[in-house]
Amino acid sequence: MKGKLKMFNAKEREPLYNWQATKASLKERFAFLFDWELLSDVRFLLGPQRIPHSAWCWLPAVQSSAPCSTPDVEPALLRFLYSDDVQIGPETVMTTLYTTKKYAVPTLEAHCVEFLTKHLGADNAFMLLTQARLFDEPQLASLCLDTIDKSTVVAISAEGFTDIDIDTLCCSGKRHT
Repeated sequence: MKGKLKMFNAKEREPLYNWQATKASLKERFAFLFDWELLSDVRFLLGPQRIPHSAWCWLPAVQSSAPCSTPDVEPALLRFLYSDDVQIGPETVMTTLYTTKKYAVPTLEAHCVEFLTKHLGADNAFMLLTQARLFDEPQLASLCLDTIDKSTVVAISAEGFTDIDIDTLCCSGKRHT
């Protein structure tokens, strides 16, 4: 194109002036914005990760070139808000669950609880029971108690058992009285 300056997104090699036309759905457009720092008007520091964000999309923020530090928010929350994409793992599920409770994102919260339920075992049942009580998740707490009942010896032999709080221990004992 002679005489016209064409700018490109280096990551995807798409023209900047018409990027929305290349995305078939709103979900795709938001996912693209999540990963593309050029159009962001604020940047979040979520733990060690820097996340670009367009404040007009979801969260009110002040325009600034300095990143907003929000250490208690997992990147999984913003990714989910932008793209409906769930990216949680063993290292991030608890902080993501905390964030979903804090900012009232029940769909992602349900994904976190489902993840914890799938990864519940006798070796982590007491630890998850503590978290289920903390986050007011009675169904998860009940599953933890069932697991503890079925495999008590393994559950009390688990590495984290000595770290549980007295209320959790009492909660687990009340079921048998």
